[in-house]
Amino acid sequence: MNFKIIFTSLFAFVFSIISFAQLPPKKGNKETNQSEQQAAYRSDCSSATAQIDLAINNVRARLSTSGDSWWKKSEAGYIVPKPEPGEEGVSSIFAGALWLAGIDEGGNLKTACQTYGSVTGDDEFWPGPLADDGLTDADNCANWDRFFTVSKTSVDLFKSNWAKALSENRTELNPDEIPEEIKGWPALGNPFFEDIYGFALPPPNSGYNGLADFWDQGGVAGKYEPQFGDFPVLRLDGNCNTTVPDQMIFSIINDGGGIHSNSNGDAILMEIQTTAFAFKTNDEINNMTFYSHRMINRAIESIDSTYIGLWVNPDLGCYSDDYIGCDVDRNLAYAYNSDALDGNANCDDCLVPTYCTDIPAVGIDLFKGPMNELGEELGMSTFTYYDGSPYYTANAPNKRPKEATGFYHYLSGSWRDGTPLTQGGSGYNPSSQEIVKHAFSSPPNDPMGWNMCSVGMPPAGDYHMIQGSGPFTLIPGAINKIVTGVVWVPSIEYPCPDLSPFFDADDKAQQLVDNCFAGLSTSIFKPKTFDPISIFPNPYSLSSNASLQLKDLPLATKVSIFDINGRLLKTYKGETQMQLDLMTDLDNPSPGTYVVQVQAEGYEAKAYKFLIMK
Repeated sequence: MNFKIIFTSLFAFVFSIISFAQLPPKKGNKETNQSEQQAAYRSDCSSATAQIDLAINNVRARLSTSGDSWWKKSEAGYIVPKPEPGEEGVSSIFAGALWLAGIDEGGNLKTACQTYGSVTGDDEFWPGPLADDGLTDADNCANWDRFFTVSKTSVDLFKSNWAKALSENRTELNPDEIPEEIKGWPALGNPFFEDIYGFALPPPNSGYNGLADFWDQGGVAGKYEPQFGDFPVLRLDGNCNTTVPDQMIFSIINDGGGIHSNSNGDAILMEIQTTAFAFKTNDEINNMTFYSHRMINRAIESIDSTYIGLWVNPDLGCYSDDYIGCDVDRNLAYAYNSDALDGNANCDDCLVPTYCTDIPAVGIDLFKGPMNELGEELGMSTFTYYDGSPYYTANAPNKRPKEATGFYHYLSGSWRDGTPLTQGGSGYNPSSQEIVKHAFSSPPNDPMGWNMCSVGMPPAGDYHMIQGSGPFTLIPGAINKIVTGVVWVPSIEYPCPDLSPFFDADDKAQQLVDNCFAGLSTSIFKPKTFDPISIFPNPYSLSSNASLQLKDLPLATKVSIFDINGRLLKTYKGETQMQLDLMTDLDNPSPGTYVVQVQAEGYEAKAYKFLIMK
């Protein structure tokens, strides 16, 4: 995909100008009635700029206040396994965003469907909350162009300070006893917020639902007062009140801050409060991230035939050899490799880091919601896709849209031109009557099912997938919530893989979501220990021309060699076995004692001595 090759080149700035010049111009000559409708909602907010990494466990996931996340605005940004700070890792997702669309009482199509946002000049979301009437302004958007982060470590420290205060018969903490993250948490009524950030929180109003969640310990009910024992929590539903992930990141975006130049539809006037969170564990959850989205409809009229969904551009390392599919019962969309090699030849032909032969699987699960107006949970109602390479092709039925109807068609379960999705082949067959709502719904190892493997889809494309949920009616002031998560498992056996380990990990995550992560939120991460590691030969003879062999290492190991004085001589990265050429790597080492340090994610670092002889 030229779009990504440009982004990952060393001359991204120059090339991006060339690339964007090739994109269709933004439509300044829209129909008069559409321009007038959009002008009514225009608030002239600037494009969002804030970015942050959710990076408490084995994932480094880039988040943005512009509604498009998991990328760094120039390259992929969902890195797993997480590398050492400053080191380059391999990404499993290039970008992702929320999509929303529906039809108002006048028959106008309203859309908020982000893809690459401000990088292409096509914003759909801006930072900050909306007022009850759906309005915002440039100052409000600028104030909220930020993230609010809290860690379980800070919450535990706060709880300890609160317990100490109670033991001293005190019912109020001094400000210096409250960790800064907790004082700055954007929960309703926080008395410290304005002093810290320089602007006020929105006042309580109808349906605001409290901003960021917190445990209400005492003081005024419904008001966040950490000085009286209140602290941040994750509240997925009414039964989930005390969960504290190892890291939580809160932000608010809206689609009312300007003209929607990506989907070219009217604004919905939706406010979205998002809590991104993750846990550091010793199991599969250590490779996952989760997202709770609270959506508040600030429009003054109902929106019918509404769909909420997720657009994801999954790039499993190299983007040109991915397959996609879905599991309808699990509300799960996923990506896997088309063959046993990520990329071609030497795994380095994609201009991005690849997984080479150790290829994972990645998926996005709609764990909870949304709810329709009858209180029924909808789950993943549709699963569609399009070929994102090249970046944009006018009027192609299976390419990226630039018109509101195209976005709505994909989200509601058909092709860009409105042709129904049909069973078999690529799913695009206008003459077929076998209409379906989910593409590639069989697992990849089912040769008789419908999957990209059995169809033999060309892997040279760049498949983007859309999970839609609907239709339902969105009434004014309605609050809805979805909980999503990214599931990832390493080292799947290819081609046409059996995804059972991946599905098992997803089932485990679903059960944890359903039970408010009971057993994880209070667990202490304990690194695993290495099994005995073989180092041979030891002693090592300089005259033997042998290589130093390390065996029985954990996956993705980092090996460092130090001299006896602690000076780092060489660092290696590899898999379960390594052969080290010490004469060359250490530049003719002197006889003596050396130390091999072995490190791997989730393990305690171990050091082993070996002797170099003449």
